[in-house]
Amino acid sequence: MARDILKVRKVGGTLVVTLTQAVLAEVSLEEGDRVLMEALPPRRILISKEVSNMPNTRRIELELQVLEAKYRSFESQISSEVSQYNSGGSQIDSNDLDGQVKFLRSEQDKVSVAIAEKNLELFDLQGA
Repeated sequence: MARDILKVRKVGGTLVVTLTQAVLAEVSLEEGDRVLMEALPPRRILISKEVSNMPNTRRIELELQVLEAKYRSFESQISSEVSQYNSGGSQIDSNDLDGQVKFLRSEQDKVSVAIAEKNLELFDLQGA
């Protein structure tokens, strides 16, 4: 991976950074190509060459929020099952409760893996 430290300069009312040959040697980018720029606060900017289906870090961030909410919902389901059992409001016995909790934990673990995969995908897109 090519990396360079460059100086930002002002041209008119715009800040400009020149892409070096070392960076361009690793990325197919030519004059006239279109790029997508995304701010990744506090110190990064992602520049991606436009393709028909541009990667969008914001979408992955939203997908992560959905997966994290699903993960938390399993905790709520487990707490609810145990609470109903403990209060006598459940028609299941302790073996069935144990099986239900194990199933919910297993599903929660699958969501945990999906979260890790999305974090890796986001990391790759950001080039961090």
